[in-house]
Amino acid sequence: MSSTKRQIRLLALAIVLLLACARLQVAQTPTLFSKPSEPTAQSLFEDANGYLGRKYQEFNKQNLPYDPKLEQRTKQEQLNLARQNAATLQARKKLKGDDLYYLGLLFHLANNGDAALSSMLQFLKEHDEGSKAQAARTLVVVYGTKTNNLAAAEGAVKDYRAHQPQTAEDLYNIEFLLADAYQRSNEYDKVVEHAEKILEAAKSFANANRTDTFKRDDMLLKSAIMLSNGYVKTEQKPKAVQMFADLRRLSVALPSGSLYKQTTIRLKTLDPNFDTQKLFEDVSALPKTTLPDIVAAQWIDQHPVKLEDLRGQVVLIDFWASWCGPCRYTFPKLVEWNRNYKDKGLMILGVTKYYGHADTRPLTPGEELVYLREFKKRNQLPYGFVVGDSNVNELNYGVLSIPTTFLIDRQGKVRFISTGSGEEEIAELGAMVKKLIEEPVSPMSASESSEKN
Repeated sequence: MSSTKRQIRLLALAIVLLLACARLQVAQTPTLFSKPSEPTAQSLFEDANGYLGRKYQEFNKQNLPYDPKLEQRTKQEQLNLARQNAATLQARKKLKGDDLYYLGLLFHLANNGDAALSSMLQFLKEHDEGSKAQAARTLVVVYGTKTNNLAAAEGAVKDYRAHQPQTAEDLYNIEFLLADAYQRSNEYDKVVEHAEKILEAAKSFANANRTDTFKRDDMLLKSAIMLSNGYVKTEQKPKAVQMFADLRRLSVALPSGSLYKQTTIRLKTLDPNFDTQKLFEDVSALPKTTLPDIVAAQWIDQHPVKLEDLRGQVVLIDFWASWCGPCRYTFPKLVEWNRNYKDKGLMILGVTKYYGHADTRPLTPGEELVYLREFKKRNQLPYGFVVGDSNVNELNYGVLSIPTTFLIDRQGKVRFISTGSGEEEIAELGAMVKKLIEEPVSPMSASESSEKN
């Protein structure tokens, strides 16, 4: 082959390769020749919904100190983005299905209640099943009650109950919104109707979430207060008293010192002559429950024990702290009861935890343990201490204030809860200690005790 022909063929091959590369480049860069696809409704919502999280991550990387003005500005930026993305989505023609759902969520983020309500109602006309439909109904209740469109809110609650999935917490929230709306308009028959359902949902939540102490007790108490107000306003005060008495019994079963304290206060307010001791007189009426074991990082002058191992004894669990004045006020009585009843089956456990300070001095856990040992000797406290390194014991027993004391009988039942250091309360606790010590030991508990020993 002549050199001229070879050069021509090489040139032709080069042209073919060049054209192929050009075609490949065009195929790989369609944005130069085609219109980019529109962001989906879901991506527009997620863009706005995730804005705060993205910005806070940036602030953390920059090690920025907390600035309330920066926080407020960032939240305003999110609101503006939600409005912008809602407008972008709304400008599209013939929205339907999930587009309406995410549009409603964007309006919710943008604080546009009327538009959120309208979008969700349109969405529900086409979709009445599934988690999105249930979420849409909750928003209908939120904005229906806020805009006084109670008919829409009532319908959404009814439909929520008729479909799945459901959660006790969602039922609690939407029924609460309705009851509160009717309370503002003084329609107390309606308040009672929905508050009874609120309490039912709160009890369902409590049964399934016993360890979520704060939320559990808050839901139970708030629903009971709402229902009590409805009962009183509709001249059904005895129902309010009975409802709080039942809730007080539940507080013993959970157990929850905080809920017990609050329900007792409400009962005495509703009926100053109510016999608060009556609950503990009928042993058969007291609920039997498995009590949480006390979790300890350290035991002071006490071998580690489980509550189950103490069946056959009367156990007094006293939640306290060295810096707590009212707690110290109870020490003489605890010492007296220990002296009088220890040999008759009383065991006292003083439950505290590392607080990181004592006598206004910061302390490490090791230093605080030394302090607690010295504190015990200095105050001549003869019973054992249990020292925790977390809030687990307080959470398990619903303890939000100290001193709080739980008195457990030989069968393992909570028979009394004390939530203060007043003279009357200490006297009641002392009387119950004496009563439980003098109760005859049943054959079952005696045999259980001998087996464990």
